[in-house]
Amino acid sequence: MNHWSIKKIICYLTYKLIAKHLPGPGEFLMLGKMCHRFRSKISKPLFRDAAEKIGVGKNADFDNGSNIIMRDHANIGPEALISGKLGTVTIGKHVMMGSKCIIITQNHNYLEKGYEGFIGKDVLIDDYAWIGHRVTILPGVKIGKHAIVGAGAVVTKDVPDCGIAVGNPAVIKKIRKRQPA
Repeated sequence: MNHWSIKKIICYLTYKLIAKHLPGPGEFLMLGKMCHRFRSKISKPLFRDAAEKIGVGKNADFDNGSNIIMRDHANIGPEALISGKLGTVTIGKHVMMGSKCIIITQNHNYLEKGYEGFIGKDVLIDDYAWIGHRVTILPGVKIGKHAIVGAGAVVTKDVPDCGIAVGNPAVIKKIRKRQPA
């Protein structure tokens, strides 16, 4: 399930030690864009599945990436944290993500008489969704197509297609008109 080839080990070490810390697209003109492309390319082999064109922001942290699926033009924002290996994170086509977002896929398995390990739940951010800065997405959440999650929101429940969610905990404030696919 999580096979570590020589290529994957080299990509992992290169990402963690070098690529993660390189400038982003808005820094140092063309150098920042080249570094962003390099960071995205070096992280692709770490993911469970990744389309040809993806984006990984500066200082993004995603454990070893083996539970992440990235669709075409999906983006992980700068300084994002994807935590938990027991659930899968799927980031859909053309998803935009602000900086410092947190996506969590596992939690403690709380019992009345104590604690018994962890439980994992998948997270899906569907196609064309927009995730604002500092959004936290908890285990088991699905964010629908064309949905928008406002900055600082803590998403504890599903956001429907075209929904606009804000707040802590996030609540649906509006449903956008359907977008063409």
